[in-house]
Amino acid sequence: MEHLTELYSSASTNGTDVDWHVVHSPTQTPHNPPSSRVLSMQLLKFPSIVQQKIFGFLQFHPLLILSFCSKRTRHLIRCLEIYRWIDIKYIRYLFTEEDSVYITVRGDNVWWPFYLSPVTLEQPVMTAMEKQLVVQGIHDFLYEFFGPSIDYEVDSTEHELPPSLKNIKRTCIKVPGNTTAEELEACFVASPNQEYIAIDGNFNGILSTNSVILGAQHLRVHFDGNHGDEILLRFRGARLQVHSAKFHDSTICQFLKEWKSNQGFQNLKSLVINSFDYKKYDAVNLLKDMNVQQLDRPQDTLHVTWQMRVLYFDNHLNGSTLQKSIRSGLTSRDYLIKDGDGVEASVLIEDYDICFALWNENSCETEYINIPH
Repeated sequence: MEHLTELYSSASTNGTDVDWHVVHSPTQTPHNPPSSRVLSMQLLKFPSIVQQKIFGFLQFHPLLILSFCSKRTRHLIRCLEIYRWIDIKYIRYLFTEEDSVYITVRGDNVWWPFYLSPVTLEQPVMTAMEKQLVVQGIHDFLYEFFGPSIDYEVDSTEHELPPSLKNIKRTCIKVPGNTTAEELEACFVASPNQEYIAIDGNFNGILSTNSVILGAQHLRVHFDGNHGDEILLRFRGARLQVHSAKFHDSTICQFLKEWKSNQGFQNLKSLVINSFDYKKYDAVNLLKDMNVQQLDRPQDTLHVTWQMRVLYFDNHLNGSTLQKSIRSGLTSRDYLIKDGDGVEASVLIEDYDICFALWNENSCETEYINIPH
């Protein structure tokens, strides 16, 4: 039989040095009883060229685990192996129905998942508060290790609300039942200015006064059958999508009038409302007092497109590359002109859908319509 050699590492008691141990177990024979001996080497005392050679034998996973041993080890790995992190795009914290936390470090060529479970089959081993502290500690470490150049995301199921973590760029929450507006708001205290927020699940449409959720640059909201009037009128970001909600006609008219008169929605670049079967809208009635313009030539229509942020996903249609946005758009001949600065925006109201998009903040392309004689 071959000799069995196992390599592992441990941190010293003061947290500043690391010993690597080699456990050597020779082959057992009648004249050679089983034994083992431990050989230690102090990694941090080697020359940097030797350290780099040692790190070169380690794959990404054990190398990152090794960085947890001490601050000096973390600094050393960051300096010598920084080329390995260039490919990393995001780190995601997923809170699941199994009461576990899945943490994924992901790049086009790097995928490292691991998870934390607060319970065993017999009894809880970690309370909710303890789990939050552990996740916060790991997140703080990873942020210090990788820095702000990558994106940090939070995703959760309807089982529980996620904790509030710092430096989060995108969040997707499926709201548990009976969640109050204050409880939902607390998820964003540490990271109030996010690029993208998605709210789904058992969401009733009620948010706190001056909610930071309504200040997200890209906001997607889904709630079945309730009115979304307050979300639209109080939204302060750039792009808003609302699904399965209904709106009073007066709210849509107020929105269009405030934008056109330059009295509100100064940051808005696009709006998509899809009410499904909950509300059907009458375009003639809603636009009758808006001084709607149309393209000069009747055979032309304008196609406006933009990129809506989402959580990172694998685009298998494009070589499985990671993407963080999806293409949205509208096609219409109707448009409005804002008073004062003359900014144009296409508007489409058709059945259950309402779409609105600025020309100068999105991609516009004129399309030819074949009109029969």
